[in-house]
Amino acid sequence: MIAMIEEEKQKQRLLQACGKTAFGCKIAAIALAYGLDKSFACFWMDTETDVVYCMVDGLMILSGTVLKEKESREFLRAVGAQAVMCAVRNAEALSLSVGNSGDVLKKVISSEGKAAVLSTEVNIRDIYGLLEETGMADEFEPFYLDLSHKLRHEAALAATEYRNGELCGCALVSSIDGHAAILSSVAVKEAYRRQGIGSELVKRVESYFPGKVIYALREKDKNREFYRSLDYAKTDTWVYAKLH
Repeated sequence: MIAMIEEEKQKQRLLQACGKTAFGCKIAAIALAYGLDKSFACFWMDTETDVVYCMVDGLMILSGTVLKEKESREFLRAVGAQAVMCAVRNAEALSLSVGNSGDVLKKVISSEGKAAVLSTEVNIRDIYGLLEETGMADEFEPFYLDLSHKLRHEAALAATEYRNGELCGCALVSSIDGHAAILSSVAVKEAYRRQGIGSELVKRVESYFPGKVIYALREKDKNREFYRSLDYAKTDTWVYAKLH
């Protein structure tokens, strides 16, 4: 049975079920940063299979392995999901028409050393400008509101590098939970590329998460060698599919 998660006492089971995948990390970070009482973010859980569903502004994020395909398809239609992000095995089980896809990369960070202290003192407008310049930005307002909120609640992290007074590189972690983090963007201004800035920013990010897992959702055919050089290995395939 797929049941809505509405009470704080249910949150712990949801977080435990999320602690195994990159998709679960995304869901857990939303729950930790925003709570369970926001109209734009809704959470459900299949109490028999521990599959977790989170819908944010029409996008359904799915963590776990779907075993009851018909029930899940009917559920997606009933709640009005406009698109789904999930592992490829679930996309196949649900007969989704794949739009975009790519690799889920994973790296277990050494537990040696003390974790660096998370900082919220970053210029989000500068970060957005760099992401926009490198073709990695969506709309400004939702980006700004989400990142600023998550930074305040330690559910996101931004590592930045300035040269000559301008932001030349950034590495953005968009989701953090108790077990893992998701490295969602690494951007370097064109004039500063091939100087090792991107690699150093990723290593700086890793210093915040000793003994934990960092995931990266790599777009298809992009940055393969960059992540391979930093010892990130493929662990799954992510799929984004629009629903009709």
